[in-house]
Amino acid sequence: MKILITDDETILREELADALERVSPGNDLAFADSYDSAVQKIKAEHFDIAFCDIQMPGKNGLDLAGSIKRLSPKTNIIIVTAYSEYALEAFKLFVSGYLLKPVKDADLRAALENLRIDVPKPAKQLEARCFGSFEVFANGRPMSFTRRRGKEMLAYLICLRGSSATRSEICGNLFEYAETTDRMIANFKVILHSLKKDLERIGFGELLQHSQNRYSINTDMITCDYFDFITGKSTLENGYHGDFMTQYSWAEQFIYMLDSIRGEYHEEE
Repeated sequence: MKILITDDETILREELADALERVSPGNDLAFADSYDSAVQKIKAEHFDIAFCDIQMPGKNGLDLAGSIKRLSPKTNIIIVTAYSEYALEAFKLFVSGYLLKPVKDADLRAALENLRIDVPKPAKQLEARCFGSFEVFANGRPMSFTRRRGKEMLAYLICLRGSSATRSEICGNLFEYAETTDRMIANFKVILHSLKKDLERIGFGELLQHSQNRYSINTDMITCDYFDFITGKSTLENGYHGDFMTQYSWAEQFIYMLDSIRGEYHEEE
């Protein structure tokens, strides 16, 4: 979400920003220290939420709330103040919330969960980095995996770019099982279950797709340097330089294709 925090005290702006990061990480925050600077920002771009302090030099937070209602009707307004006596006047402006300083995380979370105006949710995407070592990020933060084999299984499915593989194919490539055994099946189920739980924990449970013993990923939910390089969205300068998922020996089978694409880039230059 795009959020504007208006308060004439720097430390209070920073404290609210820290609280937002704890309660709802990954938002795009902007700051203003007065009515005039806030109005200038509201005119320049849309904000999903505007936090307004009441006591400020010049025009106060209620004046600002009224101006935001006129300039940006789709912006939720949350009043943040040390004074309870302005609540009635604030709610006459149909604000989304009224928080008393110091703001408690529970109160902030409740305000964000009960906004008057719905905020469209962006399409969920993970970021996978395949050049060099393989890493996955959710909202800019490294994803943690309960099992290292779960991370490796995700890496392999990403390499397939949405194509599916059977359980035997996955185990044969990643875990060097030459044939299907009860042990292989049991290990596969444990690893797959672990990966599913890791993805569900960060809201990406639908990334894995499974149908009739074939497994794949929904590529629409991932941004990936590997995908971009293959489709021509990236160039040699910010693309593949010879290192691909370096922690996995089986990834070498994809390097020939990447080297060929890199050669085509060089021919075009």
